[in-house]
Amino acid sequence: MSLTRANTEFMIVASNGPLLTAAGMAVTVVGSNASLNAPIGHAIRQLGHTVASAVLVTDADVAGVTDAETDEFLGLAELYTLEAILGNLDDVDITVGPRTEKLNQLAKQVESKIERLLKALAKTFGYGLSVPGAGYIQKNIAEHD
Repeated sequence: MSLTRANTEFMIVASNGPLLTAAGMAVTVVGSNASLNAPIGHAIRQLGHTVASAVLVTDADVAGVTDAETDEFLGLAELYTLEAILGNLDDVDITVGPRTEKLNQLAKQVESKIERLLKALAKTFGYGLSVPGAGYIQKNIAEHD
């Protein structure tokens, strides 16, 4: 069973809805959420597939993701969504006299969530892991006469 754009949006919004709202991004799950277009398209391209339009990812684009790639695709789409959320959270800490407001705590929480997701992607799919290589050098020496 292949995913649809609406299914993908539902899964992303289910785990990140409050963060999307706090960042001023849409939380609709009808297959046309403009806030999730770039993250979903980026995830598709990272898996080696293409999208017909960079500004409008469709069901046909998402359907190119194979069943074996589904978990990786959803992980990447969530990662790119969290990065978009972080880019939209622009609140900073404010101190005026004795009064201090800690407004960047949400951004720090998103950064922590990104780090945890990166570790999970590295563990499951090998992202960010360097694989040591090995080989040998052979001299081609031939003795003639």
